[in-house]
Amino acid sequence: MTKNDISSRHFQRKISEFCELRIAPIASRRVLENIRPYLVSLIIYRKSPPLLNGHIDWTTIGQACRLEAELTAELKKQLRPGLDPIIRWLGAPPAAEGRRPPKPTASSRKTVLAKKAVSTSSTRKPQCAAADDPFVRAASTQPGPAPKPISPYPEPLFEATEDPASFQDALAYHMRRFGDTYWQLYRAVVHLNETFDQKTLLSWTQGDRVPRSVASFDILRRIEQRYRLSEGYFKEKLPHQARSLYGHNLGDVSPAERRRISLHLPDDFSSLPFTKREEILDWVRRVIISGSTEYRRYQAAASKQRYAIRFPGVTYGGSSLSPRSLVSAVGANQNVEAEFDDPDLLSGVVDAPPQLAMEMADLIRFKTSTLTAIGFQRSGVWGEETASQKIEHLGLIDVRRIGRVTE
Repeated sequence: MTKNDISSRHFQRKISEFCELRIAPIASRRVLENIRPYLVSLIIYRKSPPLLNGHIDWTTIGQACRLEAELTAELKKQLRPGLDPIIRWLGAPPAAEGRRPPKPTASSRKTVLAKKAVSTSSTRKPQCAAADDPFVRAASTQPGPAPKPISPYPEPLFEATEDPASFQDALAYHMRRFGDTYWQLYRAVVHLNETFDQKTLLSWTQGDRVPRSVASFDILRRIEQRYRLSEGYFKEKLPHQARSLYGHNLGDVSPAERRRISLHLPDDFSSLPFTKREEILDWVRRVIISGSTEYRRYQAAASKQRYAIRFPGVTYGGSSLSPRSLVSAVGANQNVEAEFDDPDLLSGVVDAPPQLAMEMADLIRFKTSTLTAIGFQRSGVWGEETASQKIEHLGLIDVRRIGRVTE
């Protein structure tokens, strides 16, 4: 986006706010909705308000806004402060009403009298300020092609015969169908008072990013409406469907709790009434987070018990093995309960299945041997302490991790 484009978007928001503050209190809603797009169009197309003999042509403005009978003196007075900034922003000379007449001097008075004498013998035709387009009226135009007009529901250039599988391909395909560039689409779906970055939309079309926030999904819904697609058309093509949205209005909920709660909130959570949002948050905390379901109660109870896997016959070294690793260094029939201070330690120890024990033995052999087998490579060699530590760590499988896998 160029510097001029940023200035134009900012000025459009300012003029829109001006209409709400100065025009809305003294005019009807219909008058406001006719005047505001007219002023914004002057900025978009960089057209100066119509002038007649150096003065603002209120007749032409009334016809352009379809307000011939409703353009009262009070409305003109309130509308004038909105037209002057547009003229200054375009760099055009100010209207006669906005210029202070210079103090006449003796020589200037003589010159004026002489011109009046000459003008009495000549005739001059008034300037015509009419144009075909009521929103494009100006004395001068800037070089370059005019921006393409924005239509809320454009007609497709061709019928949809394809249904791309990926989000990027589907978005690019329908933009081609309706002849939209990413900048034209941005102007069509993003409101003036919103801070949605046009580079985000560009990254969608290039495949660098995908919608993840609540605001992005709202823009995605507007694109579906513009192209008259079914609701959720683009959402179904996004990768990682299980990902939660961020940007929900959760009030004073801590960031840590937000991460756990966001996955269980509906996409339109922020647009729901306050009482409904409180009801959803209470349900998520009570049923999912607090562990009141049957599985969560089992998981909470199981996580309090010590749990470890023993690998019979798989040991390395023996000088610094921990009590849990000592279990794997003796036979299953030996009485080793006296070696442990905590009797609950043995109650949670189970023998590894034969296949898992064989895989563990192969791993230890591979990581501790001096040379690897032909055709294999490794990034390092385990020594005695490292091998003992790995046996212990791999044996300490947390039951909560097993629960996540099977959930």
